[in-house]
Amino acid sequence: MVAAAITPSASRRLIPAHRVLGLAALGLAFVHALSLVATAHPLGWTLVLLLMALWCAKCAWGVWHGAPAQKLLIMSAVMGMLHVVMALGMPWLGEHHHTAGGHSAAHGLPMLLMACAEFALMFWAAILCHIQSKRSSLFS
Repeated sequence: MVAAAITPSASRRLIPAHRVLGLAALGLAFVHALSLVATAHPLGWTLVLLLMALWCAKCAWGVWHGAPAQKLLIMSAVMGMLHVVMALGMPWLGEHHHTAGGHSAAHGLPMLLMACAEFALMFWAAILCHIQSKRSSLFS
């Protein structure tokens, strides 16, 4: 059912950038899943990490198969911002890595590196969106 919702139409042309971005998003999904195994988190954060990994995998699947990159762009932007917030802390989110007693300060650097990876993915998704919009205007 999910595959049917994100499968591109036959008129959409697959370019190598779809494969590269799909693979990169799948890599980020793998890193999220790896962080579930590598570090201990409370149940709530474990569920959030699992949802993040599934969201990455869903976007990776879509882009790999030629779907528009807008969803990947939005997902990467949101994920990058969330990683920055979780690493640095916010008044309304003070219980995670920045101020949590159960986490060491060493968790902040991997979170910020993950944010950088998400923002890089967002940048390349924006470029693919631009390419897709130029192609659609040429063929219409």
